[in-house]
Amino acid sequence: MIKITPNINFLNKNKYALIISIILMITSTISISTIGLNLGIDFTKGTRFDFETNDNLAQVKKAIEESKIKSDYSIKKVENINEESSYKNVFSLTSKVDFTPSDIKNIRYNELLSEGISKSVSDNLKYDAIWSMSIAIILILIYVTIRFNPFFALGSILALVHDILITIGIFSLFQFEINLPIIAAFLTILGYSLNDTIVVYDRIRENIKLKNYPDDISALTNTALNQTISRTILTSLTTLIVLIVLFFVGNYLIKLFTLALIIGVLIGTYSSIFVASYCVNFLQNKFGYILKKFNFEEEE
Repeated sequence: MIKITPNINFLNKNKYALIISIILMITSTISISTIGLNLGIDFTKGTRFDFETNDNLAQVKKAIEESKIKSDYSIKKVENINEESSYKNVFSLTSKVDFTPSDIKNIRYNELLSEGISKSVSDNLKYDAIWSMSIAIILILIYVTIRFNPFFALGSILALVHDILITIGIFSLFQFEINLPIIAAFLTILGYSLNDTIVVYDRIRENIKLKNYPDDISALTNTALNQTISRTILTSLTTLIVLIVLFFVGNYLIKLFTLALIIGVLIGTYSSIFVASYCVNFLQNKFGYILKKFNFEEEE
């Protein structure tokens, strides 16, 4: 069993963490506002066509551009999971243009998957994705408020917004495609980050109770972070090991999903240590007297 009990002044290092977080959040916001998001056909309407062929990428692109699709498409070479296939290459083609596989001529291929998303369906999927994220955040806010107090809830929501904004910003900056599996990854990131934050919060709360709710909880917050840092790091490392293996052995879609989770785990671990705990410490020290007036402290 590994037991690490450091004595690090995390709050003293928060000024550097705050600068890093602000830079990342501003960069993410600028990227989302200017470059935008590379939304998949789940959210923009269009057609996806996966096929295997012996033609190379240049030949495939030439055939596509000679069809009704023209230049409005995105194509990726993916791994062929059928070892018995006589075809050398597998491609995944997506386009906002409605087309059928028969529109692509002058190459020989074997169809693997063909699906189309209408505008009404894509609009509904976009609406559902936004609502799912919003409802998750609202439920988290209610849960943390009931279990802890409003300051803990606000700190956790700020940390989650921080995590999701930066993750989406990275997807915008590098123009990684965002589709339904990626939305599922974002929701997973919310859950993982919250779990990490709750562990830290629980220790902060216990330390506050032991000291009978002092006016300044900075020392207690530092103690809580030192008490949970080994658990936080070891949990994140074991999760990352699995995700990294998946990233290298999975196909393109698995790689993108796993990449979102890897980014989320790294940022979520960082935010649970430096963002969520700092927010609670600041709010509790500045406005803790308000909770005392309304007798908001928990009783066992």
